[in-house]
Amino acid sequence: MREWPSTLDIGGLMADGWRPTPFRQFILKIHSRCDLACKYCYMYEMADSSWQTRPKQMSREIFTATAERIAQHAHRHNLAHIELILHGGEPLLAGREAIRELVTLVRSAVGPATRTTVGLQTNGTLLDLRHLRLFDELGVRVGVSLDGDETMHDRGRRRADGRGSHADVLRALGLLGSPTFRHLFSGLLCTVDLRNDPIGAYEALLAFDPPAVDFLLPHGNWSAPPPGRTPDTEATPYADWLIPIFDRWYAASRRPTWVRTFNEIIRGLLGRSSSSEQMGLSPVAMVVVETDGGIEQSDALKSAYRGAPETGLHVARDSFDDVLLLPSIAARQIGELALSPTCRACPVSRVCGGGHYAHRYRSGHGFANPSVYSPDLLRLIGHIKGTVEADLRARSKRQRKGTMNLREHRIAAGTFSELAAGGGGTTAVAELSAAQHSKHILLVRGVLETARASGHPDAAATRRAYDLLATVQRRYPGVVNAVLRHPSVGAWARRTVKLLDAGDRDAAPGQLAALAAAAAIRSGTACEIDVPAVEGVVTLPSLGQAILSPTVSVATVECGPDDTEITADGIIVRIPGDPRQDAPGWRGLRSLFSEADGISLRLVIDDLDPYRMPGTGNIGGRLTEAETERWQSTLHEAWDLLVRHHRTVAEEVATAITVLTPLVAPARGQSSSSSRETFGCVALSTPPDASWLAVTLTHETQHAKLSALLDLVPLTLPDDGSRYYAPWREDPRPVPGLLQGAYAFLGVAGFWMRQREWESGAAALRANAEFFQWREASHLVTATLLGSGRLTPAGENFTAGMAQRLDDWSRESVPARARAMSRERSDDHYARWLERNG
Repeated sequence: MREWPSTLDIGGLMADGWRPTPFRQFILKIHSRCDLACKYCYMYEMADSSWQTRPKQMSREIFTATAERIAQHAHRHNLAHIELILHGGEPLLAGREAIRELVTLVRSAVGPATRTTVGLQTNGTLLDLRHLRLFDELGVRVGVSLDGDETMHDRGRRRADGRGSHADVLRALGLLGSPTFRHLFSGLLCTVDLRNDPIGAYEALLAFDPPAVDFLLPHGNWSAPPPGRTPDTEATPYADWLIPIFDRWYAASRRPTWVRTFNEIIRGLLGRSSSSEQMGLSPVAMVVVETDGGIEQSDALKSAYRGAPETGLHVARDSFDDVLLLPSIAARQIGELALSPTCRACPVSRVCGGGHYAHRYRSGHGFANPSVYSPDLLRLIGHIKGTVEADLRARSKRQRKGTMNLREHRIAAGTFSELAAGGGGTTAVAELSAAQHSKHILLVRGVLETARASGHPDAAATRRAYDLLATVQRRYPGVVNAVLRHPSVGAWARRTVKLLDAGDRDAAPGQLAALAAAAAIRSGTACEIDVPAVEGVVTLPSLGQAILSPTVSVATVECGPDDTEITADGIIVRIPGDPRQDAPGWRGLRSLFSEADGISLRLVIDDLDPYRMPGTGNIGGRLTEAETERWQSTLHEAWDLLVRHHRTVAEEVATAITVLTPLVAPARGQSSSSSRETFGCVALSTPPDASWLAVTLTHETQHAKLSALLDLVPLTLPDDGSRYYAPWREDPRPVPGLLQGAYAFLGVAGFWMRQREWESGAAALRANAEFFQWREASHLVTATLLGSGRLTPAGENFTAGMAQRLDDWSRESVPARARAMSRERSDDHYARWLERNG
């Protein structure tokens, strides 16, 4: 009898809009043997014993084929980042030179366009200085398995002759945690053993100051239950073991480490996507390559039955794209569709996602079952939910008197409805802008706390910078608010927190000193502070850049009431009294200004900050004076047009948008973009005329409004891999992207509906055609969204409001010639899309 998911209809999924999510994590089993004989090991002690017939070590030929397949996949899907995990068995048995060769091969094949980070999971017994020096050279992050103190650890992690391994692991952790190699330490993996005292185990792990801890539930399923877990009973021994640790961890005044299980649950409760296969409904984007080159699913499936992870594909003859279309892989990427009826009816299904896939197996039924740990997951999630909700209620009641504090942000039902209809006005946009300011404060605090928790070498300097920022804020709150609201601050802080969480050496928490220096300069606060320089360039957000010697990595800002100097290696750069002006060694951020009928608009041109528009491949450089004057002239005309004919939109633009960032124009036409990470910034190529600039500001302000709203109200469910047609894109789009596009083009349709009343001749024909095209396109997509099943209840209400506004506009008459022009363009686009995407 065929078990699920072998019966999954891939063709039907594709017809319904699902598209696979590319692999981003590649787990390479570089050695299939181990020097320990752990009693709970799924590799050697459970249902699958295929390791006995595989090569002990991955060969050079398999190294090369794997590297080529990874590079092929990364290039085909334009992946900005991939992760390589070196695994086993025990990967250190492969030897240092083999590890060096494999990492070098993969990075060389992938190339510089895709960032390749490398991690390694080891039992620690073989880890020595020679390994760590190699890993430091290659930038390989190291995770170590540790189950507690000596008694706890050696219960399960023993050698074949019965000797324990704890002493060797302690020696390895002493080296890994030393100042020289601390930056390579990614965390500890602890397998839950119900015989061990939970708090004792937790404290034994904390003794090594790990940046992260992962508590792993022992692998088991309905047919082979894990220790202490009796199927079909409501007992919760594993939740009872984890809850005391959560309570200790959550109540700590400063969280001593990042605990993946707890963080993933909290993310899910807050409506965010999951980042691991253990929790949530996000598509799993990992794949395994065995020592013989066989391509497999998660090796945890070896706990289910012999051959469970196998795909029958091989790196020498098959691409990773071939793997993506297998039912067993699709089942890990279709979200709720992969859940059993029991799980779909469960109130926490979107948080736990049905539990770990390997734990759902039941012989004769396959994987379409709840997790064997379901009672434990329900109790643990319920406890965390109650604790977090009580904490949030208590925080909202407290009147905190410190610096840079937050207030609670809520969107009233009436404001929500106005936003859904495409509008909102200045009141709604001001509320969204205030929420984004609070978001930036949270992110900056997150940089401070995560730098400390991760043991980053710049943690102390980050603390000093935060204290200076707080000092300035007490006397000049408006100045600090202006710096924190600068769009690039949000992108820098978010990226830094993520990199610190991941233990990535590219994290730059020290840039907080540049924020503090910018605030001090703007307020005239006397201070002296060291700031980072990248290849001799010091970036002060909202102000500009100082250019020093390319070898400089740290400079000193000396600020006084009347002047500011930035010095390093004997070079002195003086910032002019008006920092917008250029000076020797100083490039200031210039601004554009326009006013019409009493409504003014001031926009900073940020053509310097490296975080000004993340993820944009066509970011532009510094505008010349002549180009700046051209932008200013076009803005005057565009602003006059917006204020006279689209006053509400103009007011929203003036409230939401503060920064413009130049882009390099494509070969044909123009381009514009915005980012959820940089609220208030619009990136655009040189505007050809006032009309294009006016409609672009309208379009991107819609994106800004929706992005800010999404930080307050989840409108879409976690991505299940479904992709749909969008009349403004050449590629299939996920639901969040579809919603963003529909909302932006709702605004564009409204712009042209109003503008056509002021045009005549060919311009009127064009305006009518634009109105009709984007009205119909947005209407089509709102119907797709409402039928997708991927919206939250709030998202359904929001999209219904969009659809109602478009229904109202459908009664607007459009000349037949304009309708024909629009339909011809739309038909041509759809034909091209079908030819490209099928």
